[in-house]
This record gives sequence, C-alpha cells and structure tokens, in this order.
Amino acid sequence: MDPSQALAAEYSAMAEAYAQHWAPVICPMAQPLLRGLPLAAASWILDVGTGTGALIPALRATAPHAWLVGIDRAEGMLPITRRAVGLPCAVMDAEQLAFRSQVFDVAILAFVLFHFPDPPAALREVHRVLRPGGIAGVVTWGDDPGMPGLAVWKEELDAIGAAPDPRHSNVMQHGRMDTPEKLAALLQQAGLACEAMWCEWFAHQLTLEASLAIQTGCGVAARRLATIPEFAQTECQRRVRARVARFSAEELVYRPQVVFAVARRPT
Repeated sequence: MDPSQALAAEYSAMAEAYAQHWAPVICPMAQPLLRGLPLAAASWILDVGTGTGALIPALRATAPHAWLVGIDRAEGMLPITRRAVGLPCAVMDAEQLAFRSQVFDVAILAFVLFHFPDPPAALREVHRVLRPGGIAGVVTWGDDPGMPGLAVWKEELDAIGAAPDPRHSNVMQHGRMDTPEKLAALLQQAGLACEAMWCEWFAHQLTLEASLAIQTGCGVAARRLATIPEFAQTECQRRVRARVARFSAEELVYRPQVVFAVARRPT
C-alpha cells in the first residue's frame, strides 16, 4: 500500500475518534482564515480535505448562498460529514481533482496540504479548478510543540518496545510549509499570487481524559500502540496516565502556532 493509501485507510479507521476528539480542537484554529476569504460573494466553494466536515457550519454561516463541495481521500470520514452537516462530498485525490477547470470561486485547504506527497501538484490542481481571480485559502501548522504529554508517551512507548511511528515521511511534510515564507513559495510555484500571509498562536485547554483520548484515538500514540501486544498497550497506557495525571492545568494547555495564507489565481 502506498503512503497516501495507508494514510487514507488510517483516517478512515479513526474517523469517529477524530470527529469526537481532534476536530473540535483544530476547527477553531482554522476559522480565522475565513475572515480573509471573499465568502459572501462566492457561488462555488471547494473544501479540500474536508474530513468530518467540522469547518462546514462556519462556512455556511459566512457563505450562505454558496454551493459547498467537500472532498477527502479517507472514505471512512465522509459518512460522518454527510450525516452531521449534509455536505455533498466525494472520495478524491487532491493531486488529481475530478472537476472541470475554472469552476470554483474559493478553495480551502485546512490542515491538509502537508499530507500530500506532492504539495505543489495539489496546489496546481487547485489553481486549475479556480476561476480566474478565484481565491485559495490554506491553513497549516507553524511552530507546533506537540500535544501535552507527548514526551511522556514517547518515553513509555520506547521503553515498552513499540515500533516507531509507521507513517511515511511523504505524507508528513509539515517542514515544507511551517513558515509564511515557505508556504508562499509553494503557492507561487503553483502560479497562485499571495495576497495575505500571517501566523497566530492558539491555546487550547485540555483535561487529562481529553489528552489521553486524543492520543489513543487518533494521535501518534495510537499508531505506535498498535505495534505492541494488547497487554503491553494496557500497561503503557497505565504508566502514561499515572504520569500525565500529575500535570498542572497549565501543563495541559496545547499551544501551537498556525500559518495562514490567502492567494489568488491571476486573471
């Protein structure tokens, strides 16, 4: 299985956990992008990597007259999207979009560009399906210290003999776009003219249970736990819980930096 297929299968398998635990954390971090997009005047909007559709209610509120379409390669996520927000959506590879050219007024890529093996190819496809003058909005991670407790998980997983994270580096390309300058270069490479670039810091307060649920449901710990026997998984989780339970409320705050970009397809 190639890395993109493996990633899609992984997201499909964890769709319910993702919708319950992770989407509510990152959705508010993507919403500042919407203020920089011409949504009120848009007729057709494409949500690339729509996932479980967490961003759709905010999009509908700011673009009440637009036709929204969501795509994602993780087939298992889309039933949640259809059920929760009633979004027309399809399984699709963003590097080979099955839309005719010059259809959309706005395309949004929120926390997904780093998962594509060839980010410039995905952005060229976005350029192709945008109308002349159309807008692409991108959200990606900047300086991300990782979830609270991540170091504890690494120590305990290493100690119990878990294999390294099985995700392939081809679908973990955060380093290619973790600053405004890097992201601008990718957009310009695809023929998109940057109009706005900025960073924001966020603070999300977690509880012990929320922190553990994210890691065991859809985080790197879940992927590594799957490489060891069930009894070892139970013991590892027990050790992590005991250590993270001693964290203060301040130590359970997730504080990532997020990078935003708004770019236009030239007329």
